[in-house]
Amino acid sequence: MKKYISLLTISALLFAGCIKNDPVIYTSSVAEIDATALNANAAGLTYPIMTRILRDGRATSTTADSTLRRYAQTVKIRINLVGPQSKKDETVGYETFSSPITTFAFPATLLFTSAVGTPGKQQPGSPAAVLAISSAEAGTNYAALSGKVTIPANSSFGYIDLSVLPTASTAGQGRFVGIRLNASGSIKPSVNYSQLGLIIDQR
Repeated sequence: MKKYISLLTISALLFAGCIKNDPVIYTSSVAEIDATALNANAAGLTYPIMTRILRDGRATSTTADSTLRRYAQTVKIRINLVGPQSKKDETVGYETFSSPITTFAFPATLLFTSAVGTPGKQQPGSPAAVLAISSAEAGTNYAALSGKVTIPANSSFGYIDLSVLPTASTAGQGRFVGIRLNASGSIKPSVNYSQLGLIIDQR
């Protein structure tokens, strides 16, 4: 009798280990900053610091992309939806943060043809230099931001429009703007790609 009970126990354990596993299907979505996912992190930080005007879907180039300067212009920061698209508009929350650095080795600049920042033929600009960095101020260096970006229904992208305000030239200076995605929207931020720093060349 004990022999049969042992066999039944072993059989039950073997069959219990053969339960069919359903395939794992990822249905959640997160938001990431496109430029953060595509560019290398700055030294000692967990996110990139950009000095060039951002380009969708690719890393910026130090030889082909114009420098982010103090002229009036709008920089579009793309936010990617990572996961299935939604049938309704979704929002991603964000906030600004202050500069974690006081100096930055700024590359040689490339200038627009127009002094007001209209894209055109690029020309040599200021040489490479180490700039003193301080935090940019909303209303002075850039227009105040809303803190929310919308990803439209059936889309994978939304944009934060950073409007740079024209300011007077300041030798050897740069202004830092930090963008950090937060959990205040309907889509939560990616853990690894939620922060980006930008430096506006004030020379």
